[in-house]
Amino acid sequence: MKNLRVGVAGLGRGKLFINTFGKIPGCEVVAVCDAAEQALQPFGNLTAHTDYDRFLGEGLDVVAVITPGPVHAEQSVKAMESGAHVLCETPCVYSLTEAKAVIDCARNTGRKYMLAENYLWMGWMLHMKQKAAEGLFGDIVYAEGDYTHDCRNLMLLTDRGYVPYAERDSHPDAKKSWRATDLPPLYYVSHTLGPLLELMDDRVTSVTGMTTGCRTAPDLGTIDLESCLMQTARGAVIRLTNGFSIAHPMSTHYSIAGTKGSMKMQRAKESTFVWYSDLADPPMKGWENAPEKWLKRPDGENDTLVMVRDYVTSILNDTPLPIDECRSMEFVLPGIFAHESAMQGGIKLEIPDLR
Repeated sequence: MKNLRVGVAGLGRGKLFINTFGKIPGCEVVAVCDAAEQALQPFGNLTAHTDYDRFLGEGLDVVAVITPGPVHAEQSVKAMESGAHVLCETPCVYSLTEAKAVIDCARNTGRKYMLAENYLWMGWMLHMKQKAAEGLFGDIVYAEGDYTHDCRNLMLLTDRGYVPYAERDSHPDAKKSWRATDLPPLYYVSHTLGPLLELMDDRVTSVTGMTTGCRTAPDLGTIDLESCLMQTARGAVIRLTNGFSIAHPMSTHYSIAGTKGSMKMQRAKESTFVWYSDLADPPMKGWENAPEKWLKRPDGENDTLVMVRDYVTSILNDTPLPIDECRSMEFVLPGIFAHESAMQGGIKLEIPDLR
């Protein structure tokens, strides 16, 4: 069997995917694409394009869409229509209309489309999913997720690259990047919502969103933080908070509360990871620290590598995807609806079941 011809579009984070696909048997990265010519220079051994349509003309079997978020849906549809399977970075869509278009295209073309949500393959997630499968949490009735990451240093661009926010006055020629102009915080919820929904085996049915407005970086016009409450199909409640232009270094927080047990994990400078279960053997008297090894995959492998390998395996063996096109949207759409709710004063919005 010939190798899958892989193309990677977007050579920021996309460089990681070039390296990752290159390690997977049955794959050969043959083409790359980026709108900036200088980004193509390190890849002289590959066919390189600044034009996405010409890139798709290389007869690709798989396209990794790792470009700026606002073009993900359009580029994913074009790639599937060209005959390629698609692995897409988050946020994979920006509206319900785009979500429906991607799902319809995947179904009509028979191409395999998956959101590249690598957090589902992380070590802590695998251990918690096993505990949930064993029933040690019972029914999960409440969950929390926070993803706060000060990205102000990625919001201004010149031809020479990103401008540190503190040096912005020295670069009057700098333009706002898409993270400043087109990334409301709750659009980027899949890193928190995806793992929580997988632990809960659930989906979101309605949402109410709230916003702090723009006070940290008024010159950028970006929202400091957004938060929301979500109701799920199984009657649980989820609270999520995201923020990208606030004085808050990178951190994530996850919490679940179930009828038989609970878990809390905070990852900032260091990790705090505790859990409890009524059903533990031997019995637990209260919160206990999770073993440090639970933060790593049992096999010691990189989560992104395993994610991409599982995706490729589903193509080669024509088996179900780990995250199909509908589940991909279930990880992203609630955040889009939550932002819209916040912009309308916190009204409750219903989220359709795209299955």
